[in-house]
Amino acid sequence: MTSSIVIDANAAATPATDPGKTTSQRRAGYREPVRGVSFAGILRSERIKLSSLRSIKLTLLITVVLGIGLSTGVALLFSNELRSGETDILGSGAVALQAYLLMIATFAGPFLALIFGVLGVLAISSEYSSGMILSTLTAVPKRTPVFIGKAIVLAVVSALTALVLVVGGLAAAIICYPESAAQLGSSVVVSGVLGTVVYLVLISLFAFGVAALLRSTAGGIAVLAGVTFVLPIAFQMLTMTGWSWVSTVSEYLPSQLGFVLSQGVVDVSSGPSFAVALAAMIGWVAVVVVPATIAFKRRDAR
Repeated sequence: MTSSIVIDANAAATPATDPGKTTSQRRAGYREPVRGVSFAGILRSERIKLSSLRSIKLTLLITVVLGIGLSTGVALLFSNELRSGETDILGSGAVALQAYLLMIATFAGPFLALIFGVLGVLAISSEYSSGMILSTLTAVPKRTPVFIGKAIVLAVVSALTALVLVVGGLAAAIICYPESAAQLGSSVVVSGVLGTVVYLVLISLFAFGVAALLRSTAGGIAVLAGVTFVLPIAFQMLTMTGWSWVSTVSEYLPSQLGFVLSQGVVDVSSGPSFAVALAAMIGWVAVVVVPATIAFKRRDAR
């Protein structure tokens, strides 16, 4: 006696009944949507990646120690001169105290701009050099949120580091010359401190955009050094030619714009004002970040 087994091919293709779906949804072949990574998750991931890099930690440590050390040294020098009354550089009265506070708090800014730029370069170039960018874009196929998330995390880290630097500088200035604390809340001091913080954040974002375009750590640092240090020297030499446009253009280089922002909201007889300098610095960032965003979205990750 033999037995036969009949296999119904259609039965294998019949999906199991999901009690959570309505009859109309089952008939239409309804499928639950696949949820992607949220933007908050992207920010958390980028924060973890940035904070886990040893080079980033070392850069931040050097920045804080060097910045506060320089500010303390300058505070010791000028506080002694203020007590003896031997300096006319800062002026007199409240103006002198405001200038003293701003000088100490923002003194290290121009010197540390390169370090903040290196931070911006490493924030994205390290992923290309290690190949981690492939894993990142596999987990989050939509590239624009990834790029924006990286920029936001970088801006926050840069802002916090810059804030520590200027607050540390203010603390050193007040400790060395307690009388200056009376001008701590003046509009000039507050705007100068915030202007320095914004400048350092924008420098890091500028370097971030350059590195995203070049995908090279060495290339990004080279361009950053050229813009922040070499260009001012070159334009200073060009002033000997007597061309009028040289001095005008040199006033809108990032280093000079940073100097204007560190002076706070004050009346200026010539050159860009605080608001104009801020807008010009944002323009420098936009020139590289906007095309970098487009390139990051369209180019192959390799």
